[in-house]
Amino acid sequence: MTEEVRQFSGFMQKINDNEKSTLRLEVEKLRRSEGEWLQMLVRVLDHVFALHTGAVRTGDQRFIEPITNFQNACRDTVRRLGLTPFVAAPDEPFDAERHQAAGNQEEIPAGALVSETIGAGYTFQGKLLRPALVRLREAKAPAAKPEPVENAADELPL
Repeated sequence: MTEEVRQFSGFMQKINDNEKSTLRLEVEKLRRSEGEWLQMLVRVLDHVFALHTGAVRTGDQRFIEPITNFQNACRDTVRRLGLTPFVAAPDEPFDAERHQAAGNQEEIPAGALVSETIGAGYTFQGKLLRPALVRLREAKAPAAKPEPVENAADELPL
């Protein structure tokens, strides 16, 4: 009787281990497909962002308004899934965690400001997926006041 109990326990352990292994494999497949699904959504949203940017550059409200509505509808749809696109506002201070500078800039100058957003950034369920691609400009330096010239004729050579 003891031998049968031991064999049955071994059999049940083997089945349990096989089931756990199968479940781990299924979870891995689901995570991989979630990553591919996320990449696909980000690519689609990148194209929508480029379309919107092009419409804004035309300056024609007949194009801007419907494409803005389309972009907002796409963003609202993916936001329900946990994917949130974001852009940097012009004159926003550069944040190395949320922004990526366009071009080959090894060192970002202190106080650099965002000039424009070239590519949207994304978060997925609160975690940064990709930083926004931005073009930078230097922080505004105080304007130098020209020295007043009291009499311009005094400075002319004779």
